[in-house]
Amino acid sequence: MSLEGVADLLAKELAGLNHVPAIGLGSGRTAAKVLSELGTRLNRMGIRPYGVPSSSQIKLELSELFLITEPVFERLDMVIDGADQVSSENGYIIKGGGGALTRERIIWEMAASRHVFVSKDKLVRRLSFPLPVEVIPFGYTLVKQKLAEMNLRHELRRDQRGYPVFTENGNYIVDVYYQEDSDLREVYEGIRMLPGVLDVGLFIYDVNIHII
Repeated sequence: MSLEGVADLLAKELAGLNHVPAIGLGSGRTAAKVLSELGTRLNRMGIRPYGVPSSSQIKLELSELFLITEPVFERLDMVIDGADQVSSENGYIIKGGGGALTRERIIWEMAASRHVFVSKDKLVRRLSFPLPVEVIPFGYTLVKQKLAEMNLRHELRRDQRGYPVFTENGNYIVDVYYQEDSDLREVYEGIRMLPGVLDVGLFIYDVNIHII
């Protein structure tokens, strides 16, 4: 189904609720495009939904279509997001290429339903995209040491000038590389337990995948 067709269906679903919809706003170009289509349709129906943004960028892009708010809801009706890679083999998803993985996970956890939009090239059998890891700067040296002990090659993400990239939470992003035959759930759980790690960009959820 086309992007427009999916946006129509989601808008009709949300319009049928007995309250103003609350939607998690994922980050990235694909998410922004889908959310713009969805928000426009809801606005035309006389509905301006609440939007909980996962980044300042998406907040700025969609502020005219959504009532931007903090995650004060017990539940979000839906989250719309993109992904860096999706495995057709087990449904695992890698996120965090843009650095918003922790805030994205929060809105994913709050959402009653999750919709992920990706291009065909991002749907692969086995994942290969590096695992983004959000690390508190104070714990970076320890995390780096522990990753080395786990035989996981890793790089501190840097900008074009060579400076560390900071998330909106004020933390580093470390990109972790793994073997093709790695048990990614095991890798995720091992990294997630390290002191100083805030989150790891492996998402294992019941989601609706849309190829656009």
